[in-house]
Amino acid sequence: MRTVSSLLFCFVAAAAIQPALAQGGSGKGVGSIIVNDKQVSISGNGYQRTYPCNGRPASVEGTDHVITFTGPCASLEINGVNNTVNVELAPGARLAVNGTENQVRWRSRGEPRQDLGGIDNKVVREPMPK
Repeated sequence: MRTVSSLLFCFVAAAAIQPALAQGGSGKGVGSIIVNDKQVSISGNGYQRTYPCNGRPASVEGTDHVITFTGPCASLEINGVNNTVNVELAPGARLAVNGTENQVRWRSRGEPRQDLGGIDNKVVREPMPK
């Protein structure tokens, strides 16, 4: 039974890593990355990457990610622990942050609709470049 459990664990771990590698993820993170014409979604642990939003909604779930989104995002949702995210938001975009000890630096030409929860999250507005 122990051998079957070990094989099952290896299969599940490999399945979690494979989508990330197929979507252009680095070997430094574990989890899935989805980048298509409808969304940019990162989940798992430990990715350090930059992604263009190009008006799409973005989401980050998991732990210890360092993510930068370029171009305006239609929305950003963060759920997890100890993530660092830099983002440009479209005017009126939704910014939702939940979890613990996430750091978000955002900029926008307008005000986002903010939905902030969790514990010890830091959400800071930065000036737009001229």
